[in-house]
Amino acid sequence: MTKEKNNEKFFTDRDKTLLKLFFVTFLLSILVLNWNDLSWFMNVRTAPQLIRQNLSGVFFTERGGEDNGKVEEEDDNGDDEEEIDPAVYCEGNEITISAIDITAPVVEAGGTTEVEYREALDRGVIHFPGTAYPGEEGMSVLLGHSAPPGWPKINHDWVFTDIDDLKEGNEIEVCYNNILTVYTVIDEEEGKKIYEVGEDVPPLYSPEEQKKEIVIMSCWPPGSSDGRIGVRAVVK
Repeated sequence: MTKEKNNEKFFTDRDKTLLKLFFVTFLLSILVLNWNDLSWFMNVRTAPQLIRQNLSGVFFTERGGEDNGKVEEEDDNGDDEEEIDPAVYCEGNEITISAIDITAPVVEAGGTTEVEYREALDRGVIHFPGTAYPGEEGMSVLLGHSAPPGWPKINHDWVFTDIDDLKEGNEIEVCYNNILTVYTVIDEEEGKKIYEVGEDVPPLYSPEEQKKEIVIMSCWPPGSSDGRIGVRAVVK
């Protein structure tokens, strides 16, 4: 009984409180002094990569016996991040043809019915379904309205009225998915043609040549639906 009383006197409530404070202070000191080593472990995103990197240095090596301590940077979806060259970066999907003073949005039809095409043409220039997207290898076809002389500039009815005035060497700039592609109109013999309604527009190059080309098309004559005019340009 006497021994138990002596122990109770040895550890007073005040002593117990001070002991707790000492341990808390000790742990905080360890965290502060070793924060650079421990902080990565608390990062939910980087911890798995760093753990894998550290383990690979211990258990695995590249062929030849040298450690490979590199971890590829990945985006939130797990894919490698693709950098865009600032020289070709642009905003908004649109077509610009300075030679005939044109700037208009490039839109998707959302379907293949006549009603869907007409609705899309009111919003801008249509990327024709099934053709290459602007900036991709292959042939991209863009459709736009044309109108008779003096027609008011509403609903993009006028956008391709003057494409017959384009000459060899004129540039067609297309911004699509933040990438600017500059096409150059080719010679008139191959670069400009009148098509019948429903006539196929063949690509200028074969798939093996892996070149980028674009055909801008509209009704011909302007304001009529008797035929179609196509102007072809390529990336040089």
